[in-house]
Amino acid sequence: MKKVFAKKNFYLSGLALVITLLLCVAVVYYWDYINQLQGYGYLGVFIISLFAGSIMVLPIPYVVVVFTLGGVLNPALVGAASGLGASVGAMTIYLTGYGGHSLLHNVNNGLYSRFMNWVQRRGSVAVFIMSAVFNPLFIPMTIAMGMLRFRLWKFFLLCWAGNTVKSLAIAYAGYLGLRSLLRLLGVGV
Repeated sequence: MKKVFAKKNFYLSGLALVITLLLCVAVVYYWDYINQLQGYGYLGVFIISLFAGSIMVLPIPYVVVVFTLGGVLNPALVGAASGLGASVGAMTIYLTGYGGHSLLHNVNNGLYSRFMNWVQRRGSVAVFIMSAVFNPLFIPMTIAMGMLRFRLWKFFLLCWAGNTVKSLAIAYAGYLGLRSLLRLLGVGV
């Protein structure tokens, strides 16, 4: 039974990796079309955020799209669409880690035990905070959460909440305009 389960995880991880690589190729090949998605409003924000949230290799400047469209469209809906798109995209990264779960069984040291204990105690907070702020550790954390079998539905909801908070902040910054935001922060222009 364990061999069948391990084989299933191996195929799931491989499929997630193939999907991620195909998305990378699609972004490069169809870059002009992806740039034109901005004209599709909320659907465009969702699709661009989905690509940005799922691709580990190529950075997609979805922040510019969310900021710009937040100033033109309803910023609450722009933030919500972007947060959902980025979270759906992060699922491919999570599933890549989920398939690599068997790699952790070979690690038999205190670091793994401490990290597993930390995730069990503070994993929800970590997922929310890591997805709510810009940081380079989100992708490794997402892979680790998949490898540690953090519940998929729980990861998705926390990631969605964090990405939505971040996207709403960006969209409202676009709505308020940079000059107004600087005045609000007391920097003055």
